[in-house]
Amino acid sequence: MTKDAITKFGRREFLMYSGAAGVAGSLLGSFAARQALAAEMWKPKRPIQAVIQFGAGGGTDTVTRTLLKAMEPILGQRISAINMTGALGSIATKHVASKPADGHTWLGAGGFLDYPRIQGIDNHLSWKDFQFFQSATSLASWATHPDSQFKTFQDVIDYAKANPGKLRVSTDGVGGLWHEAIAIVAFMAGFKFTNVPFDGGAPATLAALQKEVDIAGSGLHEQIQFVKSGKLRHLATFTAKPVKVDAKTSLEPISKYVPSAGASAPFGGMYNIGLRRNTPTPILKTIESAVAKAVASDSFQKMLKDRFMQETVVSGEAIDKKAALLETQRASLFNQLGLAKKTAQDLGLPKPNDFDKWWPPQGYKPAL
Repeated sequence: MTKDAITKFGRREFLMYSGAAGVAGSLLGSFAARQALAAEMWKPKRPIQAVIQFGAGGGTDTVTRTLLKAMEPILGQRISAINMTGALGSIATKHVASKPADGHTWLGAGGFLDYPRIQGIDNHLSWKDFQFFQSATSLASWATHPDSQFKTFQDVIDYAKANPGKLRVSTDGVGGLWHEAIAIVAFMAGFKFTNVPFDGGAPATLAALQKEVDIAGSGLHEQIQFVKSGKLRHLATFTAKPVKVDAKTSLEPISKYVPSAGASAPFGGMYNIGLRRNTPTPILKTIESAVAKAVASDSFQKMLKDRFMQETVVSGEAIDKKAALLETQRASLFNQLGLAKKTAQDLGLPKPNDFDKWWPPQGYKPAL
């Protein structure tokens, strides 16, 4: 079994307006254009609060806080952040959904809203209830304590096959992104494991550091500092090719040990700012522009480099389609793996091969 690769989605282009023909028309057109521009420039009236779905120190927390800091001078307003963990991020989602759609409460999301829906925890729909603005992506990774018996990922596979269900892997929760990553690999390699859930990738990484689990299943960005310092032994990244750390060091790809996994690589997290879908369009457009500018900032670019992440700026209808495609694929995959509480049919989704015929779904309206 392979997982369909996600194609690159381009950045959404803004619509351009021109005035009417003739001198009088040009004057009227210019005035109208200035009015439209002024109307689209939103200025926050008070400090903004971002509610981050997962714990401090993890990928979602790091990316969101770095992005918010870079956005403050762009928007001319302070942006505070709080972590509200639990239920695969749905506690934070529900909190933001309960606040006024005035642009002053944001969701710091580690992906979209598909996991809680597939697990029957929450019903919020990514392309109907929220508008997302993506800024970065990360890589799934596995590491273990230096004292571990596992020297390579092949050792992990051999042990898991010989001892079904005894391999303990820490992840970001039942049905979470890092749970999905190891579940895909286990399915393809033909072994079973025991998932040990935590509220995010950072505590999942610390679990291996403290010998609470056999291996940590989290993001490379959450493991790299411990790998570099020798406190964790790296086993594999969910990539098709080695990941270069420096001139002397490269990290092994999962494709070396599970060749079929290469078709699903690279696999990792997608980090987004989310606002309620019915937020006024001028506010959404202002934030769309501010996110793009913040991603280009020196501070954000440094974070990407230090954390082995990739710049990914996507918004508008492109990200709606991306979220819908991912949910369609994951609903199918999780049902095959026996990890889903709801089927694609329960969720009103098509089969993955029928997605292009299904999108856009009936009643869909772009927010931007």
